[in-house]
Amino acid sequence: MDRLASILILVGLISGISGCDPASSRGDPDVVAPETVEDVSVDTVPVPEDTAPEAGDGAELVAPPPRLGPLECLLAPDCGRVLVAAHRGSHLTHPENSLAGLRAAAEIGVDFVEVDVRHTVDDVLVLMHDDTVNRTTTGTGAVDALTWAELQALDLLKSDPGDPESLKIPRFSEAMALARELGVMLYVDQKTGRWDRVLAEIQAGGFYDVALVRDGLGTIEQMAPEDDQLLVMPAVDSELMLDGALLAVPELLIVELSYGEVRPEFNAYAHSLGVKVQQDVMAAGDLPAMMGVYSGWKSFLEGGVDLVQTDMPHVLVPLVDAWDQTGEFPDEGPAFP
Repeated sequence: MDRLASILILVGLISGISGCDPASSRGDPDVVAPETVEDVSVDTVPVPEDTAPEAGDGAELVAPPPRLGPLECLLAPDCGRVLVAAHRGSHLTHPENSLAGLRAAAEIGVDFVEVDVRHTVDDVLVLMHDDTVNRTTTGTGAVDALTWAELQALDLLKSDPGDPESLKIPRFSEAMALARELGVMLYVDQKTGRWDRVLAEIQAGGFYDVALVRDGLGTIEQMAPEDDQLLVMPAVDSELMLDGALLAVPELLIVELSYGEVRPEFNAYAHSLGVKVQQDVMAAGDLPAMMGVYSGWKSFLEGGVDLVQTDMPHVLVPLVDAWDQTGEFPDEGPAFP
């Protein structure tokens, strides 16, 4: 049984059992928007009015096609809608890589929540972007030199003492379980060399419907053949690398284009091969948007990107929803000083 068939069967089984809809190492170019943005209310973002046709004059109302969830859209070559990933969760208002940030991002309406996975000295997989805990917790030290128990003695900075999901560093397995509960997928940025442990945890929980594993092509070439149900997203920077990725993973669904600007010609080539494209829009999209210039975001959508990763999901999600419905996207909007 090939990978896609296996995943589809698995999704059906999960839906029947849970009663919920599963759809509901490059150099890190991450650019995190200033924390003053956390004061911005989602209400300030203009949400387009319903564009459905009105009844009258014999006009026949046609129900819109059902909205595909992230996994269904990933699997469907003709899905068409643009997916949005929240970089490190909703980290402008919650601790990054926290369960609280994951939940908040899901409530905004994202399709994916990007998380960073590292391992402790006793081989527990945890969510942490940096190789040390210094910047984001009350402690110090390298993640892979500390035990799980030592990490649990720390608190995340910016946490809410009344919200346990915001307080502690979570396990990778906890994040996958919560993502399934919330109906979103995880964009898993592997920052650990222990991809065998990452694969084992995905297998143990049957989290094939939740985890999309991103890593360099070399690592993906080792990891993907170990389990044909695993969803992977290798980082590539050219058509030649894409060809190599397809040789390694013939049923590849999506790649990350590790490039700062939109590349419509690459996206068209990938689409001709049945492969979707993800790009980060933090530098070329989020930063101009903070000054009220939305044309950077717009260029990625017009250029054919299928999955965009942003630090500002609370602003971008409703705009992408409108784009999917109307094909229109503003060149400018509210600024976020």
